[in-house]
Amino acid sequence: MNIFVAFIPWVLFSVVSQRDDVAVAGLVALVAAIAIALPSFAKGRPKILDIGAIVSFAAFAAIGLAAGNDAEWLTNFARGLATAALAAVALLSLLFTPFTEQYARETTPPEIWESPIFKRVNRELTLMWGLVFAAMVPFHILAGAIDTQRANTFFNWVIPIGLIVWAVKRTEAVSAAAGDEADRKQAATPDTRSIA
Repeated sequence: MNIFVAFIPWVLFSVVSQRDDVAVAGLVALVAAIAIALPSFAKGRPKILDIGAIVSFAAFAAIGLAAGNDAEWLTNFARGLATAALAAVALLSLLFTPFTEQYARETTPPEIWESPIFKRVNRELTLMWGLVFAAMVPFHILAGAIDTQRANTFFNWVIPIGLIVWAVKRTEAVSAAAGDEADRKQAATPDTRSIA
């Protein structure tokens, strides 16, 4: 569940930027991102999603404050830009440690962390989430370009929520299949300790 807690600043930004200016939305999301990141920073194991949120929302707050109330384009396209930043963070994490792996380690024994199944599944899930976030971007941009209540509801909420629900279900299915695969491999491996 911690991975879903990490998405809270992004959701807050979407909600607040709809009702307030981007500077306020950025500051609210930044405060939430810092609060969520504190435990991992305190342990000396910061998560890439937390770092990405702090950097992104500090930038949005600064740009929003600098632009003031004259930047209607920023208000209209802020969700698309924020979602693009989230997609970039997710996909760039594939170059280092897939962001899902950082959360999976919290509920998985350390002896599993280097297994090929664990590595493969987390690369697959991170890629899937990154592509889901990237798929949301054009819908947010379209909502900002059309700029009507109906477009806002459909393109900023209905479609993204549908994509997220699909991704959550896919995550559960892939994780369950990986657990079954690991169990089969373990059952097929002879226990050398009982032979010795």
